Amino acid sequence: MKLHGPRITIRPMKRADLEDMADWRPFADPLYQPFDFPRRSRAENLRWFTWRQNDSTRQLYTVENERRQVIGSLTLRNIEGRRSARLGITIGADFVSQGYGTEALTVFLSHFFGEMGFGEMVLDVAATNLRAIRCYQALGFVATGEHYRHANHTSYHVLRRDPQYAHLRGFFRSQGALVQVLFYDMALAREEWLARQRLAGQPSLAHLQG
Repeated sequence: MKLHGPRITIRPMKRADLEDMADWRPFADPLYQPFDFPRRSRAENLRWFTWRQNDSTRQLYTVENERRQVIGSLTLRNIEGRRSARLGITIGADFVSQGYGTEALTVFLSHFFGEMGFGEMVLDVAATNLRAIRCYQALGFVATGEHYRHANHTSYHVLRRDPQYAHLRGFFRSQGALVQVLFYDMALAREEWLARQRLAGQPSLAHLQG
């Protein structure tokens, strides 16, 4: 299975892709450092990949750009038949803010709601990740709830203390000695996606090859 957009290709993930992802440079902006690719050994990557591949509630995909560079990963987890699945997407630091993420999601959503026949896609996103939230909203995702998680990553300390991130401080709260960060729950239903495609005059299914 391969899904094609104007500039991107989405295909099933291979173990070797993890080595390309490990070569991505870290994000310089602490706002996005919690989403850096984890630094693991080759043996750890192999164990991680084997574990995920053998999990029937997950599916793993790789995103390539027009130069066939590995620029991102896309995962489905908590798969419940064809009722719903939870999205995870990561784009490497050198490839963000170029429209690749939006293009990859647009292509994948057509496949998800079309050929795969799912009824709903759900996700959660840190409230501090304003760029991702804007992308999801533009694609039709709506907020369905919110929850807090422990702000364990060291970059969250910078976001809470640095004056340039003062607009994000309301997304944190203290629970005794612990600090937590707000996450939004979001969802997109198949009917809403198809309605938006009809209004835009676009085909509802992704082009498949292979």
